Amino acid sequence: MLRVRDIVERLKIFKRNKIPIEIKTLAIATYIQTSSVRRTARILSEIHPVSKTSVWNWINKFEEKLSITTEEKERNLIAMDETIVKAGGKRYYVYSAVDVEKNELILMRVYTTRNYLATRSFVNEVLKYCRGKVKFLIDPPMLISALKSLNLKFEHQIFGQRSLVESVFSSLKQRVRIFFCSITTKDPVRNWNFFCRLFVLYYNKLRWCLC
Repeated sequence: MLRVRDIVERLKIFKRNKIPIEIKTLAIATYIQTSSVRRTARILSEIHPVSKTSVWNWINKFEEKLSITTEEKERNLIAMDETIVKAGGKRYYVYSAVDVEKNELILMRVYTTRNYLATRSFVNEVLKYCRGKVKFLIDPPMLISALKSLNLKFEHQIFGQRSLVESVFSSLKQRVRIFFCSITTKDPVRNWNFFCRLFVLYYNKLRWCLC
């Protein structure tokens, strides 16, 4: 497992200035764990005066320099599902795909609508990270038409192996309750996808460590 400190040092994300790099690194690690800029700033202020704006700027700089992508691999079973998040009184739909055998979050995307085109677009993105003949485990019937149109194998499953994606969403929703409060209505889809990119990093590489 990687540590945030390892990533920051390897990519040389920050230069030393009035605020030590160690504080900035801790800010990123704390944010990834809590999903709250306000809470991160409050915690770090016990050590060094830190503003919410500074924390947000550091997180954005971290995200800009870090390529949070999934590797193309041989995959057999992929659990796929979607859930609803809200910002500014509007609904947005989060699609997720998890490699069941590797317990790896392959992709997470936010869409403004939940329909055939959005589902097909998401599945095509997922397939970019797959080699071999993949079988999808799904629950919502609305996903079926998109999978059929792409001639993909699938199984409608409520429990069993597909429950892994539910555990991902459970962790996601815990963070969403905190994060949605800081979502701006100026560009909510970009903000949600920013959050999802960091969540993929957290789930696959950082959930067992802090800094």
